[in-house]
Amino acid sequence: MRKLASFVINYKLPIIAVFIFLAVVGGYYASKLVVNSDLMKILPPDDPVIKRYKEFMENSSTGDITYVVLKTFEKSSQGIEKLKGAARALFDSSKDSPYIKGFVKFDYLSELGPMGLVLVDPEKVPSFNASFDLSDNFEKLLNYEFTAIHNAGTSLWQLMNIYREINNPEAADSYESYIRLPDEFPEEDPMILVMGLKLNGTSADIDYVTKAIPELKKWIKGILKPFNIDYSLTGDHFGTYESYKQANRDFAITTIISLLGIALLFYAAYSSLRITLYIFLSLIVAMLITLGIAYLIFGELNIVTTFVNAITLGLGIDYGIHMITRLSDESKRNKIQRSMLTNAYSAITKPLLVSMVTTALVFVILALINAPAVRELGVLTSIGISVFFAVMYLFLPAISLNSISKGGAAANIHSLDKVFYYISGSVKKFRRISLTVVILFLMFLSYLGISNLNNFSYTPPGLMAEKSEMLSTLSLIERVFKASIANTVPFIVKPDELKTVYDKIKVNPHIGNLFSLMDLVRGDEEQYLSQFKSLVKKVNAFRGSPVLESLLKKAEYYDSIIELIDKSQDIENPDELINFVAGNLPASLKKQLIYEAPDGEQYFVINAEPKNRIYRNNVIKTLFDSLGDLQEYVGGYPQVFYYLMDTVKGVSFPLSLVAIILVFIIVWIDRRNIYDSIRILILMSGILIAMFGLMEILGIDTSFITIISAPLIIGIGVDSLVHMIHSSSSKNPYETARTLKSVAMSSATTILAFSSFAFAQGKLLRDFGLSMAAGVFIALVVATMAVPVLPWKEKNRTGGRR
Repeated sequence: MRKLASFVINYKLPIIAVFIFLAVVGGYYASKLVVNSDLMKILPPDDPVIKRYKEFMENSSTGDITYVVLKTFEKSSQGIEKLKGAARALFDSSKDSPYIKGFVKFDYLSELGPMGLVLVDPEKVPSFNASFDLSDNFEKLLNYEFTAIHNAGTSLWQLMNIYREINNPEAADSYESYIRLPDEFPEEDPMILVMGLKLNGTSADIDYVTKAIPELKKWIKGILKPFNIDYSLTGDHFGTYESYKQANRDFAITTIISLLGIALLFYAAYSSLRITLYIFLSLIVAMLITLGIAYLIFGELNIVTTFVNAITLGLGIDYGIHMITRLSDESKRNKIQRSMLTNAYSAITKPLLVSMVTTALVFVILALINAPAVRELGVLTSIGISVFFAVMYLFLPAISLNSISKGGAAANIHSLDKVFYYISGSVKKFRRISLTVVILFLMFLSYLGISNLNNFSYTPPGLMAEKSEMLSTLSLIERVFKASIANTVPFIVKPDELKTVYDKIKVNPHIGNLFSLMDLVRGDEEQYLSQFKSLVKKVNAFRGSPVLESLLKKAEYYDSIIELIDKSQDIENPDELINFVAGNLPASLKKQLIYEAPDGEQYFVINAEPKNRIYRNNVIKTLFDSLGDLQEYVGGYPQVFYYLMDTVKGVSFPLSLVAIILVFIIVWIDRRNIYDSIRILILMSGILIAMFGLMEILGIDTSFITIISAPLIIGIGVDSLVHMIHSSSSKNPYETARTLKSVAMSSATTILAFSSFAFAQGKLLRDFGLSMAAGVFIALVVATMAVPVLPWKEKNRTGGRR
């Protein structure tokens, strides 16, 4: 170690220059780094479930819709007219926006066209003649629901529009098909009007979304300025945009809080501005190099790798604390720099290397998972830990040794030396009591932990805050319309399985409304077929009505209707009727009810609405458990989320087991004692399960994001145990006290780094950060009160073993 110390002392300036240069280069690339908030990246892109989801969404009419919600507290007819005027202005000006592809029709009946005439209830079709009357009663049948046709007979409303066009062409406002107003004025919420936009880019394209949404908001604001009304957005594109902005904002905030918090903690502990600046500069250098490498390897961070900063800051600072503490201790006895650094390296190199290698290898295990986001976390964290180790092992002593050796920056934390000596002495003096307390502590938390693990939550924690514009607007729509627009589970079935699957879903106690081709051809199939034949005869009477013929020809329906009538006369059974309807639906409605796979195979879609919100209170797990064999038919977001939760849950426990075995092997190589390895294996297992117990107390569920912390805490928590084992086996009480001081300080900074996630707006980041902080705290308790009193293989004073 003397040669290494001499090298660092003799080449201080080159070492400092090299690391500063790497930090500048890393900072340049880190400035280009962004956070991709797409949870789909957790799974590989070639995963069959992901591929099926993307193919389905590309061919679905319900995908990639952005809703514009106009709002006013003027709850009167004048307020409604103001909302309609604003909506009309947006509709008429939409061609001026380079991002709007079109608007979404909310009354699908207006798009049924001639097909609507063969779907109506025969009893609602009058005997048409030259002097028929379309009364206002037909207008009342207009359906304004977002996703379902509750009464196909109301498609006669289309005839009413045609009639109006003949008598008063200017009275027909085409934009009204694209707006949605509630049936009554809300009591507490503002009166709203909803429009659905189809943009010309996908919501999965982050570059497109981050460019389009700000421009779209600016355009909407300009159009609405004369109307003096508010607006907000929700939907697919805006959800991607808000998730992206929130993830990047949370990443920046938690990083700044971590750095400032660690710096303040150092200043409070050492009462030295110089030492605080040395540590702060070292953290900045290591962090910039790590983030620069992240950009060069992956080009971006994902929602899981945003944890890298907190993990590497929390762990990397440990190496700096041990270095500064040891140098400060040496400066009290020796002012010769070479001797100080040699003694410090001799004391900390082996335990630091063992803990660094152990932690890095645990994270390397994550790189073996076939999940890109988790794999990237393993790779980046392993690299980050190595970078922080190098910076704290070489750069930190190079910049701080002069000040520390002069005594001007000696750490005032030495005033606590007696406290740590008293704590370590008391633990050994009352070893039985101390060990008993730790055992009871772990047993109690483990009991709660097992309960928490057994109640694994399939409800994904939110990346966005509940008060975000996206979620608050979605909630406003659902309150005002008293219905959900984001609570649909699509079932994708083959044509010959439609009736069987539909009937099974219909009797499921957790499913409410259904909408499919079976709902268009509703009721008893044989009875409906009989009614249908009667209807065909009535509609055929159109050919004898000059007035209706002129109406239908004006709407360009006449030829289509005659063609449909001719085709429908050959239908002999219910299956042929369903296929007839499926083959003649308009494109917009067809996309909602029929899915054509890339291979050309056709499937029917059953849209099911659960009775409770699927993404709350573990409803998704309850629903999927109740489906049994029907799970294979589920598509869309619900299938992906359930599969994601199940996949992460399935790999986390084996990974944790492999991590513990790896720790066992490394400790055995280091200690050359099988019993030491067994003891640390038992302690780490207890810490792991107890962590989930403390999470239970903190109100944090075991979910797909917190279960990832299981293998991570093994790699992180083992650090403090390894350091205390090395100091305890020396049988030197002063050595144990000094190590405890470093371990306590490093654990405090690690807890602070993870606790910074409490300031994140999204529950997903908060849950992960607090779960990791809980694990580090439990590891500190075990390292302080259990490790020093357990029988470890001893070392003699010269470092040999006996």
